[in-house]
Amino acid sequence: MVIDASIASIDGTLALAGAAIAQQATPEPDAAHVAAATELVSAMDAKTQALTSVEQLRQALIMRIQASEPKKVVGFTAYADKEMRPDSPLVKQFLTDMENIAVQFYARNFTPDEMKAIAVFQKSEAGRKFNRVTPELGGLIATRMGRFQTDVIKAIEQGAAGTADGK
Repeated sequence: MVIDASIASIDGTLALAGAAIAQQATPEPDAAHVAAATELVSAMDAKTQALTSVEQLRQALIMRIQASEPKKVVGFTAYADKEMRPDSPLVKQFLTDMENIAVQFYARNFTPDEMKAIAVFQKSEAGRKFNRVTPELGGLIATRMGRFQTDVIKAIEQGAAGTADGK
């Protein structure tokens, strides 16, 4: 569990550092960019994708508790269901934050015309299917990233333990 917390801390720190650098490197988007980005995020059905990811997380957390502490799974599940329902304050804030992050990201990285072209695809049948299945890919990538991080930390710890000075 300590390693998991460390990984989460490292992930969060790296993500914040990268976001801070990106924010500093680009000017504040103008109203036209923000409007096009808002339309794009809507066309992408980002809220549904985020809710799908929240549900995947809820299921993964419950499975993890079931495997590690089966006696606690009933109570844990009840709290997870309460805290992770779509209308819970935590999830509502998460959805708002994700929308704002996405709008700012797209507004800073694409022109209004590019965002309009992407939105046309997102509204198409193929685009809707793309949006429906993308959260599954995100889950697969996150699972693999978790294993990779565990393997890297283990290799580094073993390598550092092999010598007195860690070199």
